[in-house]
Amino acid sequence: MKKFKVWGPIVGILACIVGVYFYLSEDSGLNLNVKKNDPVAAKEAQTKIDKSFETPISSKVTEEYETMSDGELIQEVHNMTHQKVEADKKWGSSEITADKVQTLYNVIKNKDFKNGSTKDMLLEILEPWLGKDFTNAVSAHNRIWSYQNGNIGKATRLLTPQEELEYIEDKFR
Repeated sequence: MKKFKVWGPIVGILACIVGVYFYLSEDSGLNLNVKKNDPVAAKEAQTKIDKSFETPISSKVTEEYETMSDGELIQEVHNMTHQKVEADKKWGSSEITADKVQTLYNVIKNKDFKNGSTKDMLLEILEPWLGKDFTNAVSAHNRIWSYQNGNIGKATRLLTPQEELEYIEDKFR
């Protein structure tokens, strides 16, 4: 009986500490929910995203784009959409930068595709991106996803700036 009187409160206090730790940890989603609705955090995240968008690419990337097949170019654009959209599953990622968008657009525009409608689809997706307009990212992802006969990982919405920044930092930094 005496052992319970001593150990009971100690175990109770430890349980409370562990519970508070998990409740406040980032993995619980609590901090992310606070950030999602915080306009200051959203503005700061967007500023960082805009800065990463201006990251220059190497000439090696340009050369790679010029030698890619139709399918590889389609996959590259698809991988880029993953930075902007929420989807249950995402396979592959490629950071979106101004140089990459411009280079991809030029390569696709000057390439002879086996299927002209594929070329048109990719140019329609990339054209707004040249001006930093990514509002078409969900439809772009799902258009390519359907073209590739996808059945898992349909995009459901655009990521918030905070979610996108987290994705960039996780995948590219």
